[in-house]
Amino acid sequence: MRVFGMTDKGPVRDMNEDSFGYEIVGNVLCMAVADGVGGEACGEIASRIAVDSVIEELKESLPFVKDRKALPSYLKTVFNKANIKILKDCLEHRERLGMCTTLTIALMKGTELTIAHIGDTRGYMLHGSELIKLTEDHNEAGRLIKQGLITEDEAKHHPGRSRLFKVLGENQYLNPDIYSYNISYGDLVFLCSDGLYAAMSNEQFKACARARGDLEGICSRLIAQALEGKSSDNITVTIGRAEPAVEL
Repeated sequence: MRVFGMTDKGPVRDMNEDSFGYEIVGNVLCMAVADGVGGEACGEIASRIAVDSVIEELKESLPFVKDRKALPSYLKTVFNKANIKILKDCLEHRERLGMCTTLTIALMKGTELTIAHIGDTRGYMLHGSELIKLTEDHNEAGRLIKQGLITEDEAKHHPGRSRLFKVLGENQYLNPDIYSYNISYGDLVFLCSDGLYAAMSNEQFKACARARGDLEGICSRLIAQALEGKSSDNITVTIGRAEPAVEL
């Protein structure tokens, strides 16, 4: 299994509020991307806590999850543990009250892909020449797309992009979206923040990923394309390549 990730603060923001992480746990490739909510207190801290919590929890407990059918319930627990850590940090550091973040997790095992998701960080898959969006945005623009009222391209500039209705950092039980896919060897799975996908077309995205074996190069080209597309936010992407799982 191969994986790579990269982040850039972008041309506009003074601070990078995105975080990412990845780990190979047994025969499962785990990736996570979080985007601290802009304009809120300490979004960069919230995103880092979320990713660190997820990777730590997956390393400790994922090997005990033997059945794919148990993953949705397990991942909800992982999300809520991360959320509790954010809330506890707010209580210990009152100046951080209100900090929150998006979070998207991908687990890849052979041809099995499971994604857990809250917010507007996205999952994509490149299968053959087709780029497939794997998640739905939890913002007002995403609702309008789902209702057929605006297109994906229109959503990139819609004011509802910035109005999230699901995040980590809320004092409530979280129910992330859970997606299960069967994929093919050679497929590329991307997790990325909105600073990446909002600054390019699907065709530009696919063009950056033509050399499928060079994950670092793909990350570099995607970030360069987002910068060229005048991204107005932090830019983060992780990529995993689906390959046969090897029992360790």
